Amino acid sequence: MKRFVAVLAVVVLPVLGFSPTAGAIEEGACTISGTIAFASQTASAGAWTIGPAVIDCQGVVAARRLITGRGPFSGSGTFAALAPGDSACLRQAGSGTLDYKIPTTAGDIVVTEPENHTLAGIGSFNTPRLHGSFQVAPPYEGDCATKPISRATFLAQVVLYGYPRELPKPPGPKLG
Repeated sequence: MKRFVAVLAVVVLPVLGFSPTAGAIEEGACTISGTIAFASQTASAGAWTIGPAVIDCQGVVAARRLITGRGPFSGSGTFAALAPGDSACLRQAGSGTLDYKIPTTAGDIVVTEPENHTLAGIGSFNTPRLHGSFQVAPPYEGDCATKPISRATFLAQVVLYGYPRELPKPPGPKLG
């Protein structure tokens, strides 16, 4: 895992322009894996959904609460073909919404946030908290030649940083 974090830092920091996350109270490195499905509505546009999937992070929240592992991850949205625009088969730009849970030593952080992405071989995506790259990997349902890809494996490596609107409440006795 240490090697993954080191490689992720070398790959992602140039993309982020070495911009510091000064003041950020969430910082970490995450992997996301699961299934992505595509539903073509036309030859050059359609919808996507991710799930079931898992986000697995290492890092801290509020500078002292450790992220403790894996949580569920899902999402949905739309896509359109990249130029020249004749086929959206794994060459697309899109947007949507992601939902995920990050478990911490102080409780779960549940996040719903907007997403935008570009996919052309390897893709990149950004949300207010997650920034990184992803790939759509075999096995595929579909082949882009005789029928569009309808389902594949989704793999992402992302950096987590942000300013959560609400920190998890510390564990304590349950009343009533």
